[in-house]
Parts: sequence; structure tokens; C-alpha cells
Amino acid sequence: MYPWHATFHMGIVHFMAYPQVKTENEILESVHKILNDDFFQAIEVNVSYEDIILEKISALCETADVEFLLGAQPFLLSKKINLNAGDDEERQQALELCKLQIERSYRCRARALTFLSGQYDFIEKKEELKQNLIHSLKELCHYSQEIGNTAGYQLGIDLEIFDHTIDKKVLIGPAPDAFDIAKNVKADYPAFSLTVDLSHIPLTFEDPYYVLKLLAPFIGHVHIGNGILDKKNPFYGDHHPRFGIAGGCNDYQEVANFLIALEKIDYFHQRVMTKKPVISFEVKPLPHEDSDLVVANSKRKFLAALDKVHIDHKELENKI
Repeated sequence: MYPWHATFHMGIVHFMAYPQVKTENEILESVHKILNDDFFQAIEVNVSYEDIILEKISALCETADVEFLLGAQPFLLSKKINLNAGDDEERQQALELCKLQIERSYRCRARALTFLSGQYDFIEKKEELKQNLIHSLKELCHYSQEIGNTAGYQLGIDLEIFDHTIDKKVLIGPAPDAFDIAKNVKADYPAFSLTVDLSHIPLTFEDPYYVLKLLAPFIGHVHIGNGILDKKNPFYGDHHPRFGIAGGCNDYQEVANFLIALEKIDYFHQRVMTKKPVISFEVKPLPHEDSDLVVANSKRKFLAALDKVHIDHKELENKI
């Protein structure tokens, strides 16, 4: 058994790691590969897959004893669904579409469903749009809570923090803005939390420890990945390349620092909607790369990061 099984669950964002799979057989084969690997105890799947596919994946996860999570990010981005839209009709349409995804999540017995905020055009309307997002998230959490009371469990409703000026250019965004959203929503709905992604933090030009410390009471889910800030690089922005790639922001040292910061903010004892706190790889192969090798890279980098954490702890103990 890997040493983290008792502390947290290691996950992977399936639709990022295997973006090329399209047919039911391809999707299930790639999922089966992950579930057969005892390195992982959680998997995050695209909510856009057909109901029959989600049901099959859910059954596989139950057999393998792996936590089943759903991501609505591709769904929202591809359809330009905006939960903080200034237009009331557009925002209402977004809410109805997101409620359908909540219903589907309960039907396939997922543990959590992750959303993201929408784009914004006018910085001067930022506070107004933040209020729109708060109202939308509260409505979604209330809807989920009502279904959960009948289903016998509560689905985690997560908001992932993305960049706001470089690539996705969504409202949330900077950690102080995420704090404002979370403190308002989680006060009424404990099943709500934030998803913090190591690969997005460089794109908001913030320090990882600052982000984690500020948002500590609201973090219910964590992604780790990489990003590129060199504008001349063809993969500049939010492309989630493998760890250690030339020009990338994150390698095993940054992952080690992130793990230490998560320990300092007591994330591993945080009350979450999953069985244990989850840390998921969010990595994507470049067009010429093999998905399995990128996943293997992530596993090696994570183990190297854990070694670094243990070495640093031992050195500190020896100094004391």
C-alpha cells in the first residue's frame, strides 16, 4: 500500500489525462486502466458522458473501491455556460442546465461535482457579478441538498478556481475573490467547497502558500498540475502539461512545497464530502505524447515530491 492511503486519496482527472478517448469502449478501457492501479483511490470523470457510460463507470468504481467524482468544467466551458452572467435570463438558463448535472450526479452515485465560474467582460461590475455567482451557487446547493435528503447522502458541490486574465479568463480567479464567494456560500451549505489547483496558481500570479492559508477553511478538493507562463511557448496558459516540462512552472519540488503547505493548513483533517481528502493529478499529454507515459511521469514526480518532504522533515528534526 502506498503511504498516503490512511491520510488522503490520490486521484486523477480522467478527461484531462485521456482527452483522446471518445467511444464508450475507449472511455471504459482507459477508466479500467486507472481503477486497476492501486496508486489511485479516486477518479474524476467528465459529466458530459452519456448516462449509460457514467452508470458503468460508477459500477466499476464501486467494485474497485475507488471514489467516483464528476467534473462539469468541460461542459460549462464548451457551452459557455455562465453562472455569474449579468443577464438574468442567461443566468437562469445556466442554473437549469447545472441542476440537470446535479440530478445526473446523484443518479450515478457520484461523491462530488465540480463547477467553475463564468467569464466577465467589465471589471467595474466585478462585485455585482460575484453576488450573481453567490446566488447561483446557493441555489444549486439548495437544489442538491433537497435531492440528497431523499438520496440518503449529500453530493459535494465544488467551485474550482481558474485564471482570470490569461486563458480561461473567468471571474474566480484570485484567492481573495474565491474567499468572498466561499464564506458566503459555505455558511449556509456545508456541502460546498473550493477546488484549488496548483497548475492554476501561477496563472493568477499568487503564492501557493498564501492561497492555501487564506482559503483553508473552504478547501474540499485539490488538483496538482503544471502550467506555462512563457508567451512564446505554444502551450502557454492553462494546458496542464506534464510535470518538469521545459518552461513549466511546477516540478517535484513545487509539488513537495505544496504538500507541506497542505499539511500546515491541516487539509488532511478537513471535513470533506469525499471519504478522505482528495489530491488529483490534472495533467494532459501534448499532441505528440502518450497518455500512459504522462500519467507515469506524474506518479514518479509525486513519489519524488514525497521523498523530498520526508527528507526535509528529517533534516529539520536533526537540527532540533
